[in-house]
Amino acid sequence: MDKETASRYVSEDAMAFIDSITDMLNAPYFAMNGMEPVSISMEKVSVKMKVRPEDRNSNGFWHGGAIFGVMDHCFAILTNIDGHAVAQNNYINYYRPGRGDEIVAEAVFINKSKSLYSVEVRAYDGDKMVAAEVCNAFRLKEVHG
Repeated sequence: MDKETASRYVSEDAMAFIDSITDMLNAPYFAMNGMEPVSISMEKVSVKMKVRPEDRNSNGFWHGGAIFGVMDHCFAILTNIDGHAVAQNNYINYYRPGRGDEIVAEAVFINKSKSLYSVEVRAYDGDKMVAAEVCNAFRLKEVHG
């Protein structure tokens, strides 16, 4: 995805970081799985993915790994907008099976400090929450000081 296309999804407050956002939208995992941005700001990121047959388990529901993959990349975009961060941990809870044709994930900050970001990510099947997680990311010192 080029910068012009990426900028359609980016709010004014995050536009200064369009280069790093574009890099995250061009990440191999994001592209390979057909993920698409919905909206990106400094405080909230939303991503969607069409569910393919290989993203379903033997019961026809969304595979937990497919759900987690969308949620994890949504988390990664949010925590890497203004510099590099790496995941420390993810605590996920699955609440109901996903059945629809699209996974939508939304990530928002819970807390920010000099060295650690805490984020809540939720995955939805339409208006029903399928899973939620709390994630922490280390902000890399060489970038943030």
